[in-house]
Amino acid sequence: MLTACGNQEQSKTFLVTQTSGKQHQHESSGISESVVDPDNGRRGSFGVVCAFSHRNEDDPIVFPDQPGMSHQHDYFGATSVAAATKWKSLLTMPNLCDSSGDLSAYWAPTLQADLVDVTPIEMAVYFRTPTGADPTQVAAPPNGLELISVRSGWTCVRTDTPQKKMPLCPSPSLTRLVLEYPDCWDGKHLSSSDHRSHVASSVDGQCPSTHQTLIPQMATEIRYELKNFPKDTQYSLSSGKIEDAHGDAILVWNQEVLKKEIRSCIFRRVNCDLTWFTAIQG
Repeated sequence: MLTACGNQEQSKTFLVTQTSGKQHQHESSGISESVVDPDNGRRGSFGVVCAFSHRNEDDPIVFPDQPGMSHQHDYFGATSVAAATKWKSLLTMPNLCDSSGDLSAYWAPTLQADLVDVTPIEMAVYFRTPTGADPTQVAAPPNGLELISVRSGWTCVRTDTPQKKMPLCPSPSLTRLVLEYPDCWDGKHLSSSDHRSHVASSVDGQCPSTHQTLIPQMATEIRYELKNFPKDTQYSLSSGKIEDAHGDAILVWNQEVLKKEIRSCIFRRVNCDLTWFTAIQG
């Protein structure tokens, strides 16, 4: 069931979603304060907007080279991602992100309304200083770094705290799925056998000794227009329950562009894109 927009206490659970024999393990523990931005934009950030590209039942991170093994995903940015996609192919693959420097592939389970696929409007991708961190210590993530989200939440009013239950958003508000990703890297591996061990999350701006490279905290926001659906519509994800939302990414950038964004925005504590305030802050 849908709930009205508003702040609710965030529960913390670890979930394994299994649909038709297809598994995808992910943490689902609510959006941290870094996403709702308690510092009111005083930390540096930059962002891009990536159009919806295509969908399929592949997952090049969890099921590489195994087409059709995953639940259905919606892709943003890179235009022909499939099970066999490797990060180097993204360097030349057409991309729908509005920054020529961002060549990444982003994806998430398909939202469904009464089991009918919903086409998303777009995905906004934000990169910012992790909560409590020294911005001058933030390094550019390497090309090919694979990430799976660690927190998720839904919102419609920009100033609301994202919640685990999907809200019923009054027109003209958009429904937004916000996903947060790890911000510490082990400095060596682009991926790992469990798809997670090569990265970790910072605590008060500090990375664990096993993952000492601090990278920008990435959050993605998928935007949906649902005003034309009846109020009694039942929403779900191709992976299962609405509460089990998650996302994946293979990061590939023009490294000179990325490093310039980090120097100009994060190091200088500047919010380089009004999109951040439009999407998260109102």
